[in-house]
Formats: sequence, structure tokens, C-alpha cells
Amino acid sequence: MSTILLVDDEPELLDLYTEVLELMDHRVLRAHDGREALEIAHARRPDLVVTDWQMPRMSGVELCQWLVQDEELHDVPVIMHSAATDPHAPGVTAFLSKCSELSEFEEVVNRALTDSGVSPQGPPTPRRLYLDWEHEHVCSMGQ
Repeated sequence: MSTILLVDDEPELLDLYTEVLELMDHRVLRAHDGREALEIAHARRPDLVVTDWQMPRMSGVELCQWLVQDEELHDVPVIMHSAATDPHAPGVTAFLSKCSELSEFEEVVNRALTDSGVSPQGPPTPRRLYLDWEHEHVCSMGQ
């Protein structure tokens, strides 16, 4: 079972991504900003970090800068997600738009874990869903 640190200031997104990752049989740690994420990362050493770009107190870009400079955490893969275009943060393994389908999120998580030497886990989500952040809801695409 892989441990994934999920970082976002939007509770709805934390809940949704937590559910998806748990269905994929991952252990999920949650943080609401980069500063909290850095503390959790030091205490729990996740296999992967999935972070938002824009957050209060410490942004995802700042979090990435701290992670790549940290002797213990510099090799932890990072997936950054954002409603904006690719922010090109240091140490980011992959970028994912918040408007991506959840199946793409699953694929990116599995690829990042595989590339880092950790086995991907669990089945994909049973329904095909995508996030529509302009309308602030999850849209079902059917079975």
C-alpha cells in the first residue's frame, strides 16, 4: 500500500481525490496548504505528493522548492494540479489540470509511482467522471 500526501485548500477536492485514491488502495495523508504538507511529509515520508498550485500560507510551487532542497524528501515524486496552465515548478513529475477526467488522474498517479519504483495499486474507479471546476461540480460521464 502506497502512502500519498494530498495537498489542497479546497475541501471538496480533498474529499474527492481521497475517495479515488482510497479506492485505488492507497493510504492518503491530507494537508490544506504547503506548510502543513511539509510538516506531514517530514513526519510520514509519503511515496507521492499530489499538490494544488495556488494555496494560502505556502503555495504548491513553494512546497516543491522546499521538497527538492530537502535531503530526505528530494526524491519523492510530485504531481501538481491546477485550474491554471502548467506552472513549471521545480521537481514536479507531472502536471494535471483540475478539469481532467478522474481516469487520467488515476493514470498519472500510477505512472508516477511506477516511475519512482513503487508498485501502483488497486482498480480504477468504476464510473468515468471528470471535474468541471468552472461549474464547481463533478460530472458523470456514465458507465
